[in-house]
Amino acid sequence: MNQEVQPWVRLRWEKSTRHYEACLHPDLWGEWMLTVGWGRRGTRLGQMRDRPCASYAEGAARLAAVGKRRAQRGYRTVPGC
Repeated sequence: MNQEVQPWVRLRWEKSTRHYEACLHPDLWGEWMLTVGWGRRGTRLGQMRDRPCASYAEGAARLAAVGKRRAQRGYRTVPGC
């Protein structure tokens, strides 16, 4: 278990009708998880997935890749999420 304190990171991207969120956080045992969720704006419908990460650095790299993919697909970053 990693004893260093690392910040949680939460990002959100939106299109006119869709949203996508990603959160890098530790689970109950201190292991890092990348939780992603997506769906239609204005509804409760959508899906979520948890993806385990070997380290905070791996999770941050995956989060950066998610952000790059969202930008390629025309999503805009929502500030202050």
